[in-house]
Amino acid sequence: MLAAALATATLIPSFAADESSFAGARVAVTANKSFADVNKAVKSLVAKNGMMVMAEVNQGKMLSMTGLKLDATLYIIGNPTVGKQIFEQDHGVGLYVPLRLFVYTDQSGQTHVAYDKPSTLLSQFHNEKIAMVAQMLDQKLNDLANMAAQ
Repeated sequence: MLAAALATATLIPSFAADESSFAGARVAVTANKSFADVNKAVKSLVAKNGMMVMAEVNQGKMLSMTGLKLDATLYIIGNPTVGKQIFEQDHGVGLYVPLRLFVYTDQSGQTHVAYDKPSTLLSQFHNEKIAMVAQMLDQKLNDLANMAAQ
């Protein structure tokens, strides 16, 4: 029992240190459109930017079962050809690829498009090829989020 407590105690500081490496990873763009219009734009723009929606999770609908009213959709998006380039380097990238793009409304009803920067998430692999692709993906997500929000 003491060994388990000591193991837990040593894990907490290392997790806290790792958490700081993700500072600035989250990007949220405030939209000038309704939740429905942003969702429609995301679906259209993903395809126009050479990607595909691999999954769509209506989190608002799921959470409504608990009584929470929320507009929130998580998109899993990517391009298998691009994914192949980084999966060839390290299969562990599968934890972060395909990418996640989240459209939601806040408590005041304002719609946002949010994502984590792939370059930050994938930097932990310390691989130059992965880093180059991740930088390109940062730009794609930035463009996509901003276009969907306008």
